[in-house]
Amino acid sequence: MARSIARQAAMQLLYERMSGGEADDESLDLVYEQLSTAEEKVNPNKDEKEYIGDVLSGVQEHEAELDDVITKHSTGNWTMDRVAHVDLSILRLAAYEIFHRADVPDSVAISEAIDLADRYSEPKSSRYINGVLGAIEREKQEG
Repeated sequence: MARSIARQAAMQLLYERMSGGEADDESLDLVYEQLSTAEEKVNPNKDEKEYIGDVLSGVQEHEAELDDVITKHSTGNWTMDRVAHVDLSILRLAAYEIFHRADVPDSVAISEAIDLADRYSEPKSSRYINGVLGAIEREKQEG
């Protein structure tokens, strides 16, 4: 469960950064406060902070590569400027995990991305995200 919460936080911070925000430690604290429930306060541990930091820096470092692969596998007329920022944040996060996080199985990256889309985006977004990420995974497997 802890990685799922860290993944939600990373996605929200990627979205914040796309919207012109800082995505700094203060932002991380606010995201975790929002993810806490009335019954349980959650705080990022050392491993979660390292994961989030890696995702934020990795997505920034590999953004052009990630966007190219997302664009290549987008269906129809979905250009990058038409993809909602929350969906693009989810896609970049999952694509980064697929290509650059050996500790995250591809199927988990895709499943978690769909869960994020179901929670934070439009109803049809999860199908789009699943299609794009599924095509990315198939191409990766084919080598």
